[in-house]
Amino acid sequence: MVRAVQQIFIIFVLILFLAALPTIISVDPLSGSLNWSFESLPQVYGEFISEIGEGSLGTYELGMQTRPIAGDIADNFFTSLLIVLIAVNASLIISLIFGVFISRFRVTKLFGAFLNILAAIPDFIIIVMSMILAVKIYKVTGIRVISLRPDGGALNTWFPTVLAAIAPTLYLFKLVSVKYYQTSGEDYIKTAVAKGMGLNYINFQHVFKNLEPFIKSELVKVISLAIGNLFIIEHIMNVSGITKFIFQSSGVQPIAIGLFAMLLISLIVYISNRLIFYLFKRGFIYE
Repeated sequence: MVRAVQQIFIIFVLILFLAALPTIISVDPLSGSLNWSFESLPQVYGEFISEIGEGSLGTYELGMQTRPIAGDIADNFFTSLLIVLIAVNASLIISLIFGVFISRFRVTKLFGAFLNILAAIPDFIIIVMSMILAVKIYKVTGIRVISLRPDGGALNTWFPTVLAAIAPTLYLFKLVSVKYYQTSGEDYIKTAVAKGMGLNYINFQHVFKNLEPFIKSELVKVISLAIGNLFIIEHIMNVSGITKFIFQSSGVQPIAIGLFAMLLISLIVYISNRLIFYLFKRGFIYE
């Protein structure tokens, strides 16, 4: 319990410190050197706590307007949550299906080769190339697959969701594939094959059970890949997500609220991943 409180406190301090960086860092116009105003940090922490204590999330600048964060954050939060939630869970399911349960089929080898090619390309380049491809498709066919308008509805969310899923899928599929081939060479797998057990039974009851701890240990990294791409995707595709409070503001309050919201999104997605494992084991795995 004490350790958990310590971790929460450290996270709180670090997030507020990151949010305060634009405030405490300045450039000397004469020498061009950076000046750090650490003495203003206590005031930053005090103002944030006092704003929250009054039941307000503060305000942020949107163009020439000053708007309350509480009035806009709900829609932006759920937009970002939906993108990351679907992207990470889809990457988890796709990696398990192609990496374990249908790994022996030719289509999986083709899928793996395609992902290996994508893995050699930086995420930012993939995102930009995908947008260019979407524009080309619209010019040739007249079918609009993306929208750069914040009020574009499904067109403004489904394509960002696909892009956000690319990096987690690349990482997870490679991890699952490598672990699958390592596990397949273990003695207990050879014994199960020698006993005449079916391949599906072995994959479900033996291989998956040994892969599960490795995948669970990498979930935090997988989510961080999706969150990192979310910053890029929402910014260049004009998605009204939670990163709006971080990119379009220089004040401590909106940046801090945006970062805390990102942390909450990560936690919700992590819980959903663990829930998928739990439901899968309850439905298909015999303990």
